[in-house]
Amino acid sequence: MAIKNTETSYGSIARLLHWIIFLLVLIIIPLGYFMDDVSDKVLRAQVVNIHKLIGVLILLLMLLRVLWTLYNVRPALPFQTPAWQKAVELIVQVSLYLGLIIMPLSGLVGSVAAGKPPHLGNFDIELPISHSKALADFAFDDVHVPLAVILIVLISFHILAAFYHHFIKRDDILRRMVSGGGHR
Repeated sequence: MAIKNTETSYGSIARLLHWIIFLLVLIIIPLGYFMDDVSDKVLRAQVVNIHKLIGVLILLLMLLRVLWTLYNVRPALPFQTPAWQKAVELIVQVSLYLGLIIMPLSGLVGSVAAGKPPHLGNFDIELPISHSKALADFAFDDVHVPLAVILIVLISFHILAAFYHHFIKRDDILRRMVSGGGHR
């Protein structure tokens, strides 16, 4: 199995990054919606910090994924794919990448600006920004929370499109990301 992408399939690094990020997103989104419902304050603080740490990990993995994507060839869609579907696919992919970078970045900025940065043991993950309630409110209320809804819609659309390709069009789009196999 190739490490790098080819014209017809995704390499093992691209697939690994895709599925790790997907699993982390499956954990972090419900965690983000329900963490405030935890009644025990100590446990809630731990759950919130886990949410923040997973967000930082997603941010780092997405930055690595962008670099890897720029370094690699992008497998082509099947030749019979209409131009409008190719355009939608590109828009959704770019939107997912941007969203999965901006979302954790806004959470990190909001946490640091609120004076509650994520921490790993005694090590705080800081940014060179001042504590600011206005910045924290903007990062959370105007970016982080609305972007969560947008990402849920984009991810749902992405999953539905993969199933459409696999079960209705019966092409190899999903198979290329699952096993790397791709045939024309």
